[in-house]
Amino acid sequence: MGKDWIKKQKKDKYYIQAQKEGMRSRAAYKLRQIQTKFKILNGANLILDLCCAPGSWIEEVKRQFGDDISIVGVDLANIAPIKQVDFIKGDITDSTIITKLKESLPTEVDVILSDCSPKITGHRETDYARLLFLTEKILQLAFLFLRKGGHLVLKLFDGPSTKKIRDHLKLNFEYVALFKPEASRKKSPELYLIGKTYKKRREKFIL
Repeated sequence: MGKDWIKKQKKDKYYIQAQKEGMRSRAAYKLRQIQTKFKILNGANLILDLCCAPGSWIEEVKRQFGDDISIVGVDLANIAPIKQVDFIKGDITDSTIITKLKESLPTEVDVILSDCSPKITGHRETDYARLLFLTEKILQLAFLFLRKGGHLVLKLFDGPSTKKIRDHLKLNFEYVALFKPEASRKKSPELYLIGKTYKKRREKFIL
């Protein structure tokens, strides 16, 4: 990361706010804004947080709900422990993660959170293709582990497949919306798809 990026980061209001609040990263405010608008965490008992490192979304859930919500986090990278949070070190694109989740989850989950992003190469088409691959894997996990009536938050890079993915979610959720939180950088292509009230239909998520 260059010096210019570091300078911009230190001037970013959400970076500064995260430092003041002792949050692990500014990403916490994206979830905070999603929750404010869509109330996707209300009434949840069990949450699955995919690609959870460094743990800022977990921290935000804990900040709002304390220990009222149980959380299982998954990531390839370790995270500093968070009290009463189960962490699975694993690759969500590897089929072995299904076995690990079946062993760790006591029941189907109320909410799946995904702030997943591929390793950025700087080549737009490559990065987009990698995120689509991640997206398909996340949706497959949603088909397996999200309860009927549950909710999904899924990060996308806006592009040619955005409408197709949104339309696909409309077949499986009662309500679907695209949302760009204020905490997302303006130049970033990231968007969040919000799927509320999973229908638990028979057809699998296939892009």
